[in-house]
Amino acid sequence: MTTGTWHRAWKSLRMATVLGFFASGAATAQSAGQQEWDKVLAAAQKEGVVVVSGPPTAVQRAVITKEWAKDFPAIQLQYTGARGSEIMSKVVRERLAGIYNWDAALASTDPTVFDLGPIHALAPLRDAIIKPDIVEDKNWFAGFAAGFMDDDEKYLYAASGQSTAFGYVNRACLSAAEFDSLDDLMKPELKGKVVFHDPTIPGESTQILGALAMVKDEAWLKDLFTSHGVTFSRDYRQMSEWLVNCSKPVAIALPESDLMPLQQSGLGKQVEYMQGPQWLGNHDPGGAVGNAFIGWYNNAPHPNAAKIFVNWYLSREFQQAYSDATRSNSRRTDVKPGNPRLVMQPGVEYLNTAQGTLVKIKKLQAQIKRWGVM
Repeated sequence: MTTGTWHRAWKSLRMATVLGFFASGAATAQSAGQQEWDKVLAAAQKEGVVVVSGPPTAVQRAVITKEWAKDFPAIQLQYTGARGSEIMSKVVRERLAGIYNWDAALASTDPTVFDLGPIHALAPLRDAIIKPDIVEDKNWFAGFAAGFMDDDEKYLYAASGQSTAFGYVNRACLSAAEFDSLDDLMKPELKGKVVFHDPTIPGESTQILGALAMVKDEAWLKDLFTSHGVTFSRDYRQMSEWLVNCSKPVAIALPESDLMPLQQSGLGKQVEYMQGPQWLGNHDPGGAVGNAFIGWYNNAPHPNAAKIFVNWYLSREFQQAYSDATRSNSRRTDVKPGNPRLVMQPGVEYLNTAQGTLVKIKKLQAQIKRWGVM
């Protein structure tokens, strides 16, 4: 063997050894992760139940409960569907009394972090994560850490994310010539034709209000709300019905999930998204989607089942099922969007609905209440 041949052989052997070392290390890590999963799952099956609060909407409740029952039949999911403003006050009262009934919560930043943060009710989310792919940046839009919604970036995590329509317009009763831009809301002929979900309470209207505040000043908002016959509602179903029957052909801050059942029954065929630069310029009220943020509790009554639930909820498989059922989009980049029209795009300024931003929006909401329009 010549010297050159010997060096090439040694180099190949050394490279094979290095690659073998890394492959062995990866296999060992994967094996350790699987062992931890098996251990926690066995303990969770002994607990036999996981207690979760989440969105009240029928389609969201259905996909969560159905997919869980299919994947973990030995662990009963006790699911309570309610708005965050309803359930969080209950949780706070219980925990202040030393009662720990809940394992995990699916909710929005507001009121979750404002109610649960001061009493330190949530446990760090990363402490629950077992599956290594969940924390890989490549699997999430803008990276894994971008999903945290609390100021500490530890407790409340946004699994879903998408562009959000400013609202909807029914073209069966309102043409583009009559209404096709944000400033058209000020037209006299639009008076009495617009319904806006109450912007002073948590919900999609909080995102819309935040985006409006980025492109219009407070004086413009006050003029719109006080002088142009805008109707305010807290009933999404009512808003959807008004939209499709032309009573209020413009609906602002209406979640698509509440409009979807009527459209699936054949109503509102000419309803269009109010989306694009004519509405909010380069701003978008979307981003991390509320009611789909996940947190788990410290002192959870079923801590192992809670960990399984967190990993399951953030998994590619469940996020795909959830996106398909709700026609929404996951922040996971390996999940096919349920609504391709609302996929987040680079270069667009999405509203950050994290805790700090919501503090500013809350100040504006307090000002709106003083206008006396609600």
